[in-house]
Amino acid sequence: MDLGVDEVVQEPHPGWFSVYKQLMKLNVIILLQITAICAILVHDLVVDLNRTWLDTGLTIAVTVVGGTLSAGGSNAINMWYDADIDPLMRRTKNRPVPQGHISPRGALIFGTTIAIIGSSLFFIVSWKAAFWSFFSVLFYVLVYSIWLKRRTPQNIVIGGIAGSTPPLIGWAAAAGDSILESLNPMALGSPIPWLFFALIFFWTPP
Repeated sequence: MDLGVDEVVQEPHPGWFSVYKQLMKLNVIILLQITAICAILVHDLVVDLNRTWLDTGLTIAVTVVGGTLSAGGSNAINMWYDADIDPLMRRTKNRPVPQGHISPRGALIFGTTIAIIGSSLFFIVSWKAAFWSFFSVLFYVLVYSIWLKRRTPQNIVIGGIAGSTPPLIGWAAAAGDSILESLNPMALGSPIPWLFFALIFFWTPP
């Protein structure tokens, strides 16, 4: 029976850009940022018609950069934590850490640094967006990676909460600190971003 376990065959060092790209899982992050951009556009085209295209463009730029760094940092930290099991599985044995392209400590430092920088960037547009970004990072790392991943097959379902937050972050970034939004950071004033959130969350499980 094939358990998907295989030996690690050392590959040539691909270059640092490629290593960091793999640590961040940029291909996956692009999809997440598209959902955040959709939330921003819906907010600006439906809810707040007073915002200019310059406002929208700035919000999208901050959200894409901040979201890419924070989500990418979370993924890199996850690879640091999984350094002991990634070499054992065919699906993960070619990741940068088991391949020796970067040390576990290097992955942790890189991931933590860009996650903090990325989440902090959201303070430019909204403290609520920063709140949700930090929440997403902490939930992914502490709840999904460290607590659930090795304990229950339902980890991908519960962990999907972190991957469903980009629309909340994008909406909060577009809303800024508007008095029209709820003062409670846990409650974004409109149901629209929560519908985005629910759609992604229920789509995530296989």
